[in-house]
Formats: sequence, structure tokens, C-alpha cells
Amino acid sequence: MSAPTTDRARTRNPLLTAWVRLEAGWQRVVEPRASGLPNLVVLLGFPVVAALIVVVLVALGISGSSTGVYWQSFGTGTDPNLLAGHPQGIRSDEWLVQSSWIVSQVREGFPVVNQSFPGGMDATIQNDLPSWDWSSVFRPHVVGFLFLPLDQGMAVRWWIPVLGALVAAYVFAVTVMPRRPATAAFLAVALCLSPMIQWWFLPTTIWPVAWAFAGLTAVLWAFRSTRRWPSIVAAVITGYLTVTMVMSIYVPYMVPAGVVLVALAIGFLVERLRTPGVPWRGTLLRLVPLASAAVGAVVVIGVWALTRIDTIKAVLGTVYPGQRLEATGASNYNALMSLFSGPFQRSFQSGHIGGLAVNQSEGAAPIMVVVFVLPVLLWLLVTSLRRRRMDWPVLATVVVLLILLAFVFVPHWDAVAHLLLLDRSTDARLRLAFDLLGLASVALIAARLDRRRAEAGTGAARTPWLVAGYSVVLVAGSIAVVYTHLHAGQSIVLASHAWRYAAVLLVVAVVCIARRWIAVGALLVLAVSVAVGGQVNPLYRGVYDLGTETTAGRAVSAIVRDDPDAHWVGIGGYVPTAMLLESGAHSYNGVQTYPPEEMWDEIDPSGKSSDVWNRLANVNWLDGDGAPQLFLPVRDQIQVSFDGCSRFAQENVQYVLSDQPVTDDCISPVRKITEGAETLWIYEVDKR
Repeated sequence: MSAPTTDRARTRNPLLTAWVRLEAGWQRVVEPRASGLPNLVVLLGFPVVAALIVVVLVALGISGSSTGVYWQSFGTGTDPNLLAGHPQGIRSDEWLVQSSWIVSQVREGFPVVNQSFPGGMDATIQNDLPSWDWSSVFRPHVVGFLFLPLDQGMAVRWWIPVLGALVAAYVFAVTVMPRRPATAAFLAVALCLSPMIQWWFLPTTIWPVAWAFAGLTAVLWAFRSTRRWPSIVAAVITGYLTVTMVMSIYVPYMVPAGVVLVALAIGFLVERLRTPGVPWRGTLLRLVPLASAAVGAVVVIGVWALTRIDTIKAVLGTVYPGQRLEATGASNYNALMSLFSGPFQRSFQSGHIGGLAVNQSEGAAPIMVVVFVLPVLLWLLVTSLRRRRMDWPVLATVVVLLILLAFVFVPHWDAVAHLLLLDRSTDARLRLAFDLLGLASVALIAARLDRRRAEAGTGAARTPWLVAGYSVVLVAGSIAVVYTHLHAGQSIVLASHAWRYAAVLLVVAVVCIARRWIAVGALLVLAVSVAVGGQVNPLYRGVYDLGTETTAGRAVSAIVRDDPDAHWVGIGGYVPTAMLLESGAHSYNGVQTYPPEEMWDEIDPSGKSSDVWNRLANVNWLDGDGAPQLFLPVRDQIQVSFDGCSRFAQENVQYVLSDQPVTDDCISPVRKITEGAETLWIYEVDKR
């Protein structure tokens, strides 16, 4: 009598039967290797799809560059190359500084020493530029410029670093939780769409993310792989990315990535050494490939540094940034509000920062998932102690989180922070670590809960509702406090209702993560990241090249072709500076990573203003009288007065490009050009 009953039950539940079969089939697809590492389909599936998307975007010349800002000056109507979103003027480091220098390199044929400034600038140090130098082998994001048209080269530069970060984060996540490729993909994409990364979207920001996760993956593969070659491949990739990252010479983003990498690597190492039956000697021998890769990276970096030591000394010898150190506890209550303001940052995309920071980039915040799931991490630690087997990776995650928060908000332990290198970063840059810890913490929680389910069944695999409730309190409490702060200041940020949806999604997400509905929780975190960071940067076809796409740029380029040795000065705003760079002119305008000695000897022969010009800064000119006078309105902006009758101008300058009329007895107008909303004047210096 029992068999017919079973048959009838199955007939009544066809959806349940289909679900069980689907689940069984999926488990077969994601079945890990005997070593516990993900199988080949899981390991490569998502990276291959991501790489194919990048190939299509590169072929079409589509990037997220904001060079379309120039359309607002020179274009009329809708920019035909703007496919989605809008250019972000605040991201001038990308569209004004680095993109202008890149076009300058293209004009000059990718020299090792760019000659735009008198005396030249080392292109292998400055602004991550493409050049025909051996070090470009370790800068995969600039190689596209050497072999592809400018538009495709810019797309390579934009997408290759984020592809590296996306793949590295995904591979680390599926190494920790090999049965959860979808969850890993959701977390990796959410990480890359974080406001923290999107508002600072440059190779110098993103390669440290790729390096940190590649290094952690290399450590885990060294311990778990039953074959030697996977650990060797992971080690080589980590060594390569070490060189790539260091050649950017921007330490503030290396520090948060390095702190997370070292802390979690120590956690995984101690976990391995404390595993019964695992010999410590064998464990250390497994790390030989990674150690060898590290030595190789140090050798390459050493050769690179020694072959341009004078340039590096010049960079380190600047007044700003020089070798600045950040004090512990330098952040205040407003900084705390900014740190937890991620759910409110949809309004940043419209330029509304509402007192959270001086601009969108400085106010960009991570989605503080690692803080919200802290009760779950602590519960895992307590349960591991009850089993008399400490969960060292989880402990490392909690400890490094507390150290980072202490550095930002607790003063008077500078000596210890200096030993940890934390003072080499800043509050705004150190926030990157919280995004990395967010992904790592969710992956660790998933792995621990999955293991508990395998050992003790479904009931033991879920965090108690009380613990999940503490996570809800952290999410809701932080949002309530930030809301109260913004409401008290009548912040325009609250005009965007997106924060309400983000708040609800985050609350549900942490509950799902705690209760082992990890994929759903990760998907909801991704939805929040899309809402607050997904439209920060535009989708733009090509590069707005001032030297070829504007009438004034073509006029300047024609003069440069006829008089290639002439020196120029650009007076006014950012347009003359960028146009001179992108037209291939030799000029005294532009962003200097370090002060070119010849240029400043001509401008300030006595060196009396060296405290003004010995810095990383944008050099612009103003209409003035007499010898050049130097001004420093902000620490990274140098303004210099120009008089065509001055000795400096008479001896060194042949042409002037200005966005305003210049009344000067010693210059003659060559051409006035109006295009769109912009009017530019070209003058020639009359030699007296």
C-alpha cells in the first residue's frame, strides 16, 4: 500500500521533483576536485564570459572614460558618442590628467621621455603612460595603445584592470566556496561596482584589488592543490601583478590591499599549520613557488627603480606628496558618517554630495558588508572555540577589520601604525580595504556554513536568528544614524529615494547571508552596488581628442607641424592646457608628477619659489605683468603669471593659447576660434 502513496505524492509535486533533480544536476556540475579546489568549469566559466564581453567592448572602442566632458565646451546638441550615463567632471584625474598625457604620448610616438615639458618628463614613471620601454610588458593596460588605434587602446586601458580584479576576486571566492560559482560572480561584480572603486576608477586603484585576491588565491592553491603546476601558475600571476601594481608608484591604494592580503594569508597559513597531521615543513615547502615569485618581482622592481633612480628621487623629494604620513585617529564624526554613507550615494551621480565630503571621489564609500556581518563572524569564532579548533581566517578578518577602524578613528598609536605601514595611506584611500574584506567575509561565512551543513545537517548550517538580528541592527542602525545626520543638515542627498531601497535590500541581504541563503544575499548586495555605483562612469565610444576633433586643436597642430620647436603657454582654464598636450605642442602647461628641472630653471631661475613648484601639481598660467609670479591656490594647483614682454617670455615662449582675450604689448593675435560654447585665441609672442 505504500508504493501507490509515494507515486501519488510525486505526481502531486512535479515542481518539487523537478527542483530536486535540478539541484542534483547542479551539484554534479559544481562538484569540486578531490583536493577541494573548484573544477575547471567552475573555475573558468565566469572569467571566460567576462573576457568575451571585454573583447567586444574593446573592438567597439567603448570605455567608461569621461573625455566627453569636452563636448560640453565644443559640441552642440547630444554627444553622439555618449552611449549611457554622463561624463563626470570631478574625475579630472582620468579625463584631464591621464588621458591628455596619453594622447600626448600617441602624438610623440610613445617615447620613454615625453618632451611636452621643456626638459622632458619620464613617461615610465608619470601617470601610467604607454611607452616603448621594457617595463610596458608589466603594464598590460597600456600595451593596447602601442598596437591598436587610440579608441581601442583606451578601451583596453579601461577594461583590462577591472577584468583582472573581477577574475581575481571571483577565483578567490570559488576557491573558498567551490560549490558557489554564482555567488562568487555576484560578489565579484558587486565589488567592482562599489562607489569606492567606481569614483576612483584608474589602474592605480584597481590593480591592487587584483593583486590582493591573486595573492590569497596563490596561498590557498599552494596548500590545497595536489599538483604542482596550479600553485606555480598562481604564484607567477601574483608576482607579475606585484610588479604591475608597484610600477604605478601610488602607495595609498597598495596599503589597504596589502594589509588585507597579509592578514588573511597569515590566517590561512596558521589554519594549515594547526591542522592535525599536516607537517609544518611540508607546508612551508608548498610556499616556495610563491616565495620565488616574490623574489622575482623584487628583482624586476629593483632593476626598474635603479634604471630611473633620479626620477624616483625627484618624485620622493617633492614637497607634495613627498613622503607624507597620516596620523592615527585623524577622522572625525563627519568622516564616520561618510564611511557608512554607501547606501545614500546614488545622489553622488548627479553631483549632490550634501556635506558628506568635498567631492564625490573623496566621499566615495564602500558597502560596509564586513561590518554588517560582524555578528556572524563572531558567532563562527565562538562556535570554533567551543569545538577547540580556532577558525584562524575568520579571526584574521575580524582582527584586521578592527585594526583598520582603529587607525581611522582612534588616535595616539602612530608608532605601531607606522610599523604596519598604515600611515602611508589616507582615510579616503584606506576605505578600499573594507570592500575587499566584504567579499572575503561573505565567502568565509558561506564556506563555514556549508561545512557545518555537510557535517551536521541543515539545521546546524544556519546562524541563529538572534545573531542575524544583531546584523540587522548594525545595518539599520548605521543607516538611521547617517539619515539623522543628513536630515539635520537638510542634505540634498536625501532627495534621492534610492537610499530607501538600498537600505531594505541590505537588511534582507545580511539576513540571507546569516541564514545561509548566500546566493540571494550576494545578489541583493550586487543590486545595491548597481544602484549606488553602477552609473558613476559613462559608456563612451572612443576618445574625445582635442587635437583632431576641434577646430582650435587642428589649428594648434598645424602650427606645431610648421614650427615644431616652438614653446607655448596656455592661459586660462583646463581647456588650453589639455589642448596643448593633445596637439603635440611643447608647452609649460600640464600636470607634473615631479618638477622638470629645465622648465623651472627657465621660469624661476633663482629657485626662490621652489616650495611652490616642487610638487605634483597642475601647472596653469594667468595673464599678468612682469616676471612670472607663482601662486598656490590649493596644494596640487600651480598658477603662474604671464607677460609677453618679460624676459622669460622673450627668451623661451613663441605662442600663447588662451580661453580669454589677452591685452599684452608684446603679443600679436594669430587667430580667434569659436566652436560650441568655447572661444580660444592664439597669439604669437613678438620678440623685442
